[in-house]
Amino acid sequence: MIALGLALMAFCVSVAAVLVLRPVCFYFGHVDHPGGRKRHDLATPLSGGLAISLSILALGWGIVPTRHFSGFAVGLVVLLLLGGMDDRKHVPASLRLALQTIAVTVGMYWLGDVRLEDLGAITGGDNVRLGGFSLLFTVFAAVGIINAVNMIDGMDGLAGGFSALLISVILALASGTAAVSIVMLCLTIGSIFGFLAFNLRTPWHRQARIFLGDAGSLVLGYILVWFAIEASQEATSIIRPITAVWLFGLPLMDTCYLMGSRVLRGKSPLAADRYHFHHLLQRSGFTPGWALYIWLIVAGGFMAAGVCLQWLGAPDVVLCIGFVVTFAAYCLTMNILWRRRSARRSRLRRWLKTPGS
Repeated sequence: MIALGLALMAFCVSVAAVLVLRPVCFYFGHVDHPGGRKRHDLATPLSGGLAISLSILALGWGIVPTRHFSGFAVGLVVLLLLGGMDDRKHVPASLRLALQTIAVTVGMYWLGDVRLEDLGAITGGDNVRLGGFSLLFTVFAAVGIINAVNMIDGMDGLAGGFSALLISVILALASGTAAVSIVMLCLTIGSIFGFLAFNLRTPWHRQARIFLGDAGSLVLGYILVWFAIEASQEATSIIRPITAVWLFGLPLMDTCYLMGSRVLRGKSPLAADRYHFHHLLQRSGFTPGWALYIWLIVAGGFMAAGVCLQWLGAPDVVLCIGFVVTFAAYCLTMNILWRRRSARRSRLRRWLKTPGS
């Protein structure tokens, strides 16, 4: 009951923050304009990330004013500022990576004491202990997840819906344990739902009224990887490290597949394009709403697979090999689907150019 009250409180604060920030964003021009790769019709405030962050910070400082939460807040603020700068003017990739590394190193690793120290028995023998490589692996994993979440944020409700789904899974598993701060989880999920109330398309609002922006997607990535590492590394861990990888299955596979395909096409792995899984769904004829539901169902399937395999007692090496095989199948499937779509488009163009057609 207390958890529900905390989530409801965070929801209300997040909604209030959205309503207050909306006109402020219009006044200062902090909006996303349509055009180019962007398919929305109206200028939309980029206040989602700030609303979520303000809700969590305002309530968190009053309820859990600890060093642990201070680390959480420091990393969140650094990424919020980075994303805000990137929303206004493109930030070079080197600076983005540098600030993300600082956020993880100072906020997560040093102040928050949330560290990746054990990879589990992924080789089939004893647990792989990182020792002196803990910081390196923590930064690599966290920065990778942060950017994966940032890269999937290309459709209304996608990053926010995925974040709510993943945190719900961790919250359900952590209930009754001390593995993860239930207070922080409740504040986070309530704040995200407050944002989604304005970001999801509904019969009453055909377009999102606010966007996350890079500030929001970077913050959500940081929050998710924080909880995932915390849940898998504490003495009272509720998931194995390799299970945490399954929780991020679809964003990780989509990001790795895209970065690899860009390199093979002679492009920068960080270049933007419209070849994400959600783009494929929309180009296949699904409306944005149905594309979102299908995407979340697939992402939930990855989460369910990882949790169920752990619950059934499958060894870590089986979960690891299973993830690699699934990733290979994902890449093969995406290649086939994109080639078929490209072939259909080519046939249609030839038909349109045929005299008398």
